[in-house]
Amino acid sequence: MSEKNEAIVRRMFEEVWNNRQIDAIERYHTSDFAHRDPQNPAQGLDAFREVVKKYQSAFPDARLEIEDLLSAGDQVVVRWRATGTHRGMLEGLPATGRQAAVTGISIFCLSGDKIREEFVNWDTLGLMQQLGVVTLPGKAAAAGA
Repeated sequence: MSEKNEAIVRRMFEEVWNNRQIDAIERYHTSDFAHRDPQNPAQGLDAFREVVKKYQSAFPDARLEIEDLLSAGDQVVVRWRATGTHRGMLEGLPATGRQAAVTGISIFCLSGDKIREEFVNWDTLGLMQQLGVVTLPGKAAAAGA
C-alpha cells in the first residue's frame, strides 16, 4: 500500500503543481479534502483549487521538487522545495520580479486511492524575506554595513 500511495502523491505533485493541471485536483483528492496549512487553510476541493490558483498565478514558472519521501500505511511524508519568480499578485503584494526558493514538509493522509488530508508546514517567512516584504532585525544593518 505504501508504494501505491507514494506513486499517487508523486503524480499529484507533477500534474497539479508542476504541469498546472488544475482539473487533476479531483483525480487525486477526496471531495471533502482538508488542506491544513496555517497560511492557506482550505476545506473542500473548490477552496483548495483557489489556493493552488493563487500560487500558480503569483509564480507562473513555479516548480515543486520532492527532496525526500517516506510512507507508512495510509500516510506519505514529503520534504519538498519550491522555486519560482514572483510575477503576479500574492496576498495583496504586487509582482516583485524576484526569484524565490522555499522548503516545506507535507504529511498526506490517504483514503483509498485519494488524498483526504494534508498537513503543511513551509517557510512562509523565508518567502516574504526573499520578496522584500520582511526584514528581520539585524539583517538590515548587516546588509548596509
